[in-house]
Amino acid sequence: WGVSALFSRIHAVDMLLILKTLIIERSVLIIGDSSHLVTSCTCALRELLTPYEWASTFMPLLPSHMLDFVNSPVPFIIGIAVENTKSCQAIE
Repeated sequence: WGVSALFSRIHAVDMLLILKTLIIERSVLIIGDSSHLVTSCTCALRELLTPYEWASTFMPLLPSHMLDFVNSPVPFIIGIAVENTKSCQAIE
């Protein structure tokens, strides 16, 4: 169900760019308004890397008090659920 949720929200061209980004071990941040949707999409991204295995940081849902982690120099797949656009501006 996570893969279908992911592909229904991200265009195929953008999905290829995201997968390429993950294969070269760069960070990907998934932002959404629903915690269960963000979690399922981040887990689906990791599964789409099969037969490769993500060896870096994986946090399907990052708590809001740990937002500083997105500035980390290590590659990550992280999901963040936000309630409004002001919360998104805090991430930027």
